[in-house]
Amino acid sequence: MNKLLLALFSVTLLFGCSATAKKEGLVTTDFLGGNLKIIYTKSGEFESLSSISSVKVTSDLPSAKEEAVTLATVRARRQIAEFLNTEVNSERFVTTVTKTLQDSETASGTNSMTLNSKIANEVKESIRQKSNALLKGTFVESEVYDSNTKTITVVVKTGVKESGISNTVRKLMN
Repeated sequence: MNKLLLALFSVTLLFGCSATAKKEGLVTTDFLGGNLKIIYTKSGEFESLSSISSVKVTSDLPSAKEEAVTLATVRARRQIAEFLNTEVNSERFVTTVTKTLQDSETASGTNSMTLNSKIANEVKESIRQKSNALLKGTFVESEVYDSNTKTITVVVKTGVKESGISNTVRKLMN
């Protein structure tokens, strides 16, 4: 029991520290109509990946919201898994990231299309190499209930820091 409390306390401290640190030069690219977001640096270092899923609460039973959260979480994680297995390996991924980099550089400076394409390929390779760890490091970042539409919206997130934290917790639990 003490190990569990220590592990949870450690995770809370680590997440608290990582959430407050903001880096300059981060770029966000949206996929699947904005339901999936990738955050990376302008130099091509992958930071995080988040997936949003919404599910309608179909009854007034006390367990209905919990079931909706579970279903939305499963869908968001499935979206991440499918994205890692198919979309990251497509040429459309590189094109989309290159365009996002080009758009972000228009305001601040000018990067060549070739450099942006190289950075996009670096992001792609980084995600591909870390895909197994990223899938294991997913967690529910937030869940929101909208009483007007009776829907639960869940944000599932994973990233370089998060997968490292989950590995630390697994080691503490063993």
